[in-house]
Amino acid sequence: MIPKLIQRATVLSLRIIGFLAIMSAAVHPVKAQEFFDQKALHDSLYTILKTSRNDSVKARVSFHLAHYWSLKDFKKAEKYLVQGRSYFKNNRFLLGIYYSSVIDVYLDHDPVKARKALQKADSLLSIYHTKDVYNVLAKSWYSEAISAQNANDEKKALDIIVNKVIPYTKKNGKKESLAMFYSQVGILLMNANQLEKAEEYFSKVILMKSSLSSKRNTLLRAYIYSADAFVMNDQLPEAKTRLDEAVKILDKNPNPADYADYYKAAGSYFEKKGQYETAFLNCEKGIKYAKEIQDTYLENNLLRNQFEILFKAKQYKPAEKILHRLVNNAEYMANFDSRKEVYEQMARISHALNKNDEAYEWQKKYISFSDSLYQAQLDKDILAIEAKFKNSEKEKTIVQLQAGKKQQELKNKNQKLTSWILGITGAALLTGLFFLAFYYKSAKKLSVQKEINHQQHLNEIEHQHHLKLVQEMLDAEERERQRIGRDLHDGLGGMLAGIKMNLTQQQKTEYHNLTTVISRLDESVVELRRIARNMMPESLLKIGLETSLRDLCELLQSDETIIDFQSIDITKTIPDATQMHIYRIVQELLANAIRHGHPSNIMLQCSQNQNIFYITVEDDGKGFDVSLLDQSPGIGFTNIKNRVEYLKGSMEIVSAIGEGTTINIELHVDADHDRKENT
Repeated sequence: MIPKLIQRATVLSLRIIGFLAIMSAAVHPVKAQEFFDQKALHDSLYTILKTSRNDSVKARVSFHLAHYWSLKDFKKAEKYLVQGRSYFKNNRFLLGIYYSSVIDVYLDHDPVKARKALQKADSLLSIYHTKDVYNVLAKSWYSEAISAQNANDEKKALDIIVNKVIPYTKKNGKKESLAMFYSQVGILLMNANQLEKAEEYFSKVILMKSSLSSKRNTLLRAYIYSADAFVMNDQLPEAKTRLDEAVKILDKNPNPADYADYYKAAGSYFEKKGQYETAFLNCEKGIKYAKEIQDTYLENNLLRNQFEILFKAKQYKPAEKILHRLVNNAEYMANFDSRKEVYEQMARISHALNKNDEAYEWQKKYISFSDSLYQAQLDKDILAIEAKFKNSEKEKTIVQLQAGKKQQELKNKNQKLTSWILGITGAALLTGLFFLAFYYKSAKKLSVQKEINHQQHLNEIEHQHHLKLVQEMLDAEERERQRIGRDLHDGLGGMLAGIKMNLTQQQKTEYHNLTTVISRLDESVVELRRIARNMMPESLLKIGLETSLRDLCELLQSDETIIDFQSIDITKTIPDATQMHIYRIVQELLANAIRHGHPSNIMLQCSQNQNIFYITVEDDGKGFDVSLLDQSPGIGFTNIKNRVEYLKGSMEIVSAIGEGTTINIELHVDADHDRKENT
């Protein structure tokens, strides 16, 4: 049977990893070790929430803050959850994210509510096929695994992680998360005493070591747990190899929590080897680190291991002293199972020391505590509580009678005063109501006038902004006309001039070669189609926006760059002018990504939810410093920005050098808006 320490570590690591998957950074702490500043993370999220004007971003950030506070302050977590839900109405994607956040907040407080939220999140998000969604679904199902293990249903927890969490994590592509979940499966299999299968999963983590961060202890934990499994299965050479690899990592990244568990595993290894003195010293080192991290459970567990080592070494006196330390530990003895175990071990050690009378007494305590004595004490406690409750009820009745008597006396004295007070209060109230009504009427008039002035000012600002956008778009169109003029003059014009000269030359001679003329005419036709396509794609006029975007992706795709186009619920009722704006925005985004980022893969996702149109372009190219856009935005980016503002939309750009680029855009595509802008 697996030691209880491993069982404790299992539950703890399951709960902590739940925090990881919600964050796109996928940071993975284990046990007491932290690899990022949570306070800095909170401050950063709070700043984004206060400064962002994008409702979708504000909703996601609110959900992140809800999770952050779910581990610290349930009320604050609920507040941010409700706040995030207020930023949108019928967005299926954000609604799915909301229910996944409900799981985070209510996992420990209302498991039934969390389970219902999981079903809704899975139903809403299962139609999306992005890494972000896979990440959220993996986290949500992992929370259900936590609930199953908290209910002592480790078989269900194992089934969820293997068949739900790990497949989503593989699709997500986050190696660190996948390794963590493999370790969790290994630990659950150890709890079920399936040691060989557990070792298979620990080996999977170890085979991934080149992909795992040296700053995290994922690989280290796999070595330690794997060593435990080998020791339990009497495969000591293999256990020694695992421990040697673990200590190499510990020397480079020392951490008290990791050292504590390492020395516990090493103690078990040397105990099995029969090297009791070395085993005892390793447990002693583990106790030192357990005290440093204030893990009393681990400390007591190591003390029990030391007792077993000394008992096997027949050093009964020191073993007895350790048991007395546990007997005198009130916190440890408060646990029912711990007390039973100590009584049983005290009987063993007393018998080994030939203290048969003491052994008999300890055995009696053990038996009594296990059955009749424990039940009798429980009954006694219940009777005591009941008696205390009855006495409390009697005292309460006496106090109520005395209070009633005094209350009647006070009532008689106060009746006269009440009449006077009511008369004076009524007169004062009428006077106050008169002045309040007068003040309210005046304030209301002033407020209405201020609101009218403010609205006029806002309309004027909006009108000026609209005129500026129109002028900028006209300038962009003029530049586009100039570019088309150059294409016609320099490209197509040059080709036709060459054809004319060729025909003139052939007219002067008897020899006529029409092959060259026809070839150049074909090139001219291709050039003409290219120019016409840039002016207005035929598919946009004939078939619609979705087909035009798909054709655009196929046109821009090459052997060096693969473009994955995903469309969701795009309707054919979008006004033609708005379709053209969307087409030009996507055309410019893809061209910029290919021209400047040189990516291997580009993902374009376009979706529509009623009158809101969403565009996401994500590439794995070179990336860039987003702050440079404020200094020198460029004509292409300016055109995109003007079109987004013209459609009353918003744009978010996430990029860093060497990490690719993600651009999220929301646009309003309602027909009423388009008609107003055209009139």
